[in-house]
Amino acid sequence: MNNEREIPIQKYVMYILAIITISFVILRIFLYFFDISTWIKETKDIDFKILLEGMDNGLVNFYDDVSISDWPPYYLYFWYFLFLPIKIIPSGGLVSVYVWDVLRLALTILIIRESPKMFKNKKDLLIFYILGIVGYSIDAYYNNVNFLIAFLLFYSFVYLERDQKWFAGILFTLATFKITAIVFIPVLLIARKIKWKDLFYFLIPFAIIFIPYMIFPDYFLQMITNWGYSDGEIQGLLIIDSIIWKALQPSHLMFIGLLLIIFMENIRNEERKNLYRIILVSIITVYYIYLTTIVFIIPVVLA
Repeated sequence: MNNEREIPIQKYVMYILAIITISFVILRIFLYFFDISTWIKETKDIDFKILLEGMDNGLVNFYDDVSISDWPPYYLYFWYFLFLPIKIIPSGGLVSVYVWDVLRLALTILIIRESPKMFKNKKDLLIFYILGIVGYSIDAYYNNVNFLIAFLLFYSFVYLERDQKWFAGILFTLATFKITAIVFIPVLLIARKIKWKDLFYFLIPFAIIFIPYMIFPDYFLQMITNWGYSDGEIQGLLIIDSIIWKALQPSHLMFIGLLLIIFMENIRNEERKNLYRIILVSIITVYYIYLTTIVFIIPVVLA
């Protein structure tokens, strides 16, 4: 990629991310002083509030319901330790939410800065940036955790390319606090970034961190039950749409964009690359339009 063209693209993306972050910070402050929209007031930062309240259950009762949400907790247990530094910041979330904003912006900028070193195709990078901006915007509005998954998987890929496979496996395992991150492994296999024998470096750390579920099977079953929860308000054309919503929300587009560019970088034939690019981007676009309108917006409005 030509450096003279590469650097401005990165800078523009960073500026956009900074503007998005500042805009949502201003919106939060504005909502604190003015009552402008009930829906915005209820939804802004809602995921962060759910995460904080879930931490109040403690580790033993990690999968118990939280009053603020109809959806029971479904992250892997070690999320408790990952989020604990944010939870212990005083002021009942009034300060920690801004720390979370800064952390999201900083980690995402690190991804944007490093991505041209890992991926060389300009078109694929542009798609990655566009999907990332969309995902970042939604993630920042609700103050969810998907930026952290994207960061951990991106640097897992970075260390894999440096042949530091154990570290890559550890970062991957940390990203699986949201179990959908496990899709990273099939993508690496399809893209021929790892061989079957390399799964050892990824599955051993994951198996170790999974040991508590084997010691406490009821704990594991409670998590599985929470995975299968279906919200009555979020319904699509398919029976499983409400369940899939947890794994493929629009805020996950940062993570989806990373998987896409890893896959695309492996395709050498330009004609086939262009064909796959059109097909995959079209599928992602159509599905997320469906997911946003049919599965989420229309049922919520009608409810």
